[in-house]
Amino acid sequence: MTAFCNSDLVIRAKFMGSPEINKTTLYKHYEIKMTKMLKGFDAVGNAADFRFAYTPAMESLCGYVHKSQDRSEEFLIAGRLRNGNLHISACSFLVPWRSLSFAQQKAFSKTYSAGCGVCTVFPCSGIPCKLESDTHCLWTDQILTGSDKGSQSRHFACLPRNPGLCTWQSFGAPLI
Repeated sequence: MTAFCNSDLVIRAKFMGSPEINKTTLYKHYEIKMTKMLKGFDAVGNAADFRFAYTPAMESLCGYVHKSQDRSEEFLIAGRLRNGNLHISACSFLVPWRSLSFAQQKAFSKTYSAGCGVCTVFPCSGIPCKLESDTHCLWTDQILTGSDKGSQSRHFACLPRNPGLCTWQSFGAPLI
């Protein structure tokens, strides 16, 4: 949810080839084929189509390096808008769409937006943890071990339940 809320633009897209480097600006861009816009309509309008994703040319400057050669593979890209262009970095949330759980796919497509600006995911990296507000949801994935590790981020979203109260809400199991 944090990646969704903190990004200007969230899309599904395919990478169409190798990057081209602009030596003057020290940026490179990947040609992409956007398949669906999930966030960013207000900033760019419904008809926007992004053909390129820009990133610093060097990894040492947090430049993103796309390693997959599969042009049919769809990725979730959460990035920033600068001068009407999509910018990504090594810190961007950028993963293969199929690697997301059913709940995450549903949340990115429909649900996370309900918590933006209202709820905050509050990370807990060691016990004891303390919430600072009723609009915070305690995220414990980092301290869990075993089969439950990653359960919150893969199957739940921090969403408003009542005015002034946010809780983890489950999306349930995928339909077969």
